[in-house]
Amino acid sequence: MYIESIERELSSEYLVYSDLKLDRAYVTGAGDSYAVALTVEGKTNGRFRAIDPYEALAYNRLEYPLVIVSVSGKPKSNIRLAEKFKGKTKIYVVTANEESILAKLGDYVITIPYRSKQVVPGTLSFLMSLSAVYSLAGEEVARNEINETVDLSDSPFFVGYRENYGIAYYGMLKFSEIFGYSANAERLEQFLHSPIFSTKGREIVLLSSGDSREDILVNLVNYTKIAKTPCSDAFCNAKVLLRSIVQKMKRENWDRVYFLETKNILDISSKMIY
Repeated sequence: MYIESIERELSSEYLVYSDLKLDRAYVTGAGDSYAVALTVEGKTNGRFRAIDPYEALAYNRLEYPLVIVSVSGKPKSNIRLAEKFKGKTKIYVVTANEESILAKLGDYVITIPYRSKQVVPGTLSFLMSLSAVYSLAGEEVARNEINETVDLSDSPFFVGYRENYGIAYYGMLKFSEIFGYSANAERLEQFLHSPIFSTKGREIVLLSSGDSREDILVNLVNYTKIAKTPCSDAFCNAKVLLRSIVQKMKRENWDRVYFLETKNILDISSKMIY
């Protein structure tokens, strides 16, 4: 049921174009939407700066327009942030819910055409949101369709450089939501300074960017499992990662979504978010 739904979303068109363009901006969101923010920050070399919506409530001013990514348009931190900076900077809302309070607070709304009859961990909605923000930033979406997968263990370290750090963060989120397993999301340089010392017995998954240091690391690691994706861009890496997760679900006969089964934790999460 869930495996089939994720596979269907993976095979769907995800490109979303915007006629609006920005040279610089703050971009924010929570969960998958924060992964979007981290990815576009890396892709634009910081022209688009990722900020946490709750922490940004402490900011006194924003020098650039604010892009708020939220598929549902419902998280209260996003709404409060839009209310705080309404009229003080231009607000761009990327959402699937044009009728939300958040959308109505936006100066501009970029609608992603996402609808789902079943609750699934963000798959197509993530790819659409990321595509929309890339378009807003004037960045091209690479269309590298690579059907390969990597063999994922239960508690991997996802490591990414530049735009692929956002995909590493996204991978960590999917492991929590689908399996209830802990995983790490690390930037390449930071990973080498300290987290690498806790990798013994745990898999390292490099979300490849084509950087030469990634190959050096693969050749050096001989004490634990290490895998490198065959990609060099965020969209290819996201799709390879998702296909790999589906492969793991099939291998383990895991046609479930963990966060939907943990009603007490889900209730806490929902009360805090909404």
